[in-house]
Amino acid sequence: MTANLRALQNASFTTTKIAARKNPILTKRSWRIGIYSVMLFTDALAVFVGFLISNALLLDQPFASPGLKLGVLSIPIFLAIALNNKAYGRRALYRNTSATIRSIASLFATLTLILFVLFGLSILKSHHPSFVAFGFLISSALITGGRYVCYAFAKRMLGTNPVSELVIIDGVPHGPIRDKHVIHAKDIGLNPDVSDPVMLNRLGNLFQSIDRVIVACPGERHCDWALVLKSTGVTGEVHRHYRFAPVAKYCELPLHPSQVKPLTRKQLWLKRGMDLVLVSLAILFLAPLMIITAIAIKLESPGPILFKQKRLGHGNRLFHIYKFRSMRDDLRDLNGDRSTDRDDDRITRVGRFIRATSIDELPQLFNVLVGTMSLVGPRPHALGSKADSKLFWEIDRNYWLRHATVPGLTGLAQVRGFRGATMTQEDLENRLASDLEYIQRWSPGFDLLILARTFGVIVHRNSF
Repeated sequence: MTANLRALQNASFTTTKIAARKNPILTKRSWRIGIYSVMLFTDALAVFVGFLISNALLLDQPFASPGLKLGVLSIPIFLAIALNNKAYGRRALYRNTSATIRSIASLFATLTLILFVLFGLSILKSHHPSFVAFGFLISSALITGGRYVCYAFAKRMLGTNPVSELVIIDGVPHGPIRDKHVIHAKDIGLNPDVSDPVMLNRLGNLFQSIDRVIVACPGERHCDWALVLKSTGVTGEVHRHYRFAPVAKYCELPLHPSQVKPLTRKQLWLKRGMDLVLVSLAILFLAPLMIITAIAIKLESPGPILFKQKRLGHGNRLFHIYKFRSMRDDLRDLNGDRSTDRDDDRITRVGRFIRATSIDELPQLFNVLVGTMSLVGPRPHALGSKADSKLFWEIDRNYWLRHATVPGLTGLAQVRGFRGATMTQEDLENRLASDLEYIQRWSPGFDLLILARTFGVIVHRNSF
């Protein structure tokens, strides 16, 4: 295990990421997001141009006030209703007619709402209904044309399957597999070894741009593959071994007996948006304190201001976490093999103060800024962290499930007082239970509540 940890400390992200960029299957998600964006833009443009054409037909002035105002007013309302009506998404990439009807229906609802509001405010003019009628008909025609072009482009770029699907064959026979990328695990040395962080990091990078993973394996490896998929946060299936049966007909198994469900992609985007707003404000507010801390660290002892350590984060992928250095540089513990104690001789005087007040964690605001961490989530642990002389995942295999979401600067476990060194198995179990509960209960309001409660535990008896 020590050799594995050393290998993980020296592991490089670059090779995997370059390979991912070169593999066409891994670009489908980016193409989909791009096509969704184009659909949004063309629909909005169709509404705007539709009302300009109405102006030209009714007033001979494309930029006359009535149509121009209605067009500008309609766009944000229309897009909000269309997004809620699921007019954009995977359905639009393979069911063009259905998605187009949803978009036109959203426009109809928008214009009906505007007419009701104008009537309710007693500002409805006699010319408004005719502008709305012409605008609706012309915009609908333009939306239909734009959607057809986007659909044709999507079909050309994404093929018959707009989803990135990866099939992993792990030592079982199979029939023909179409429209999916296939990997034979043994050929490239893949193994669902949940005791090997090196392998989990590799699998996490492999799945990073994949929408759905299907694994076909013998029964004795079902649980291991299921735990790997669940902890990576990827949508996946583990299938039974039917000799010579095609993978598509394998019976689906539940991923894991635990009821913890990873955050969806929409939830992760919402969480990311909140993080960007809040962390930008936090960095501006706390910049003077961070500058003073950096100067104090540099004046007291030689060495770098920041302590950098590799840890496993979202999807079991490796990232660098940053802290203010609180220990003597010559006594650094990159693996976290030794837990910190109250009378730890490695800690400097400045270090003891910034650890007691949690100031040492502030550089992780930049981890949040670049997206390797979130403001709230399970705390990422050092790779060599132990409780009762056992590595965390040796105590409970469910430990990896906490990586199904983005690690946090604070979390539910921390506000409940489960922070500091994990000396006993019970310490780990308390943290793990809170982390998995957080993933299950996540909501934007829950994140804000945890952030508010964090101010009450910045100074804590276990902060040393």
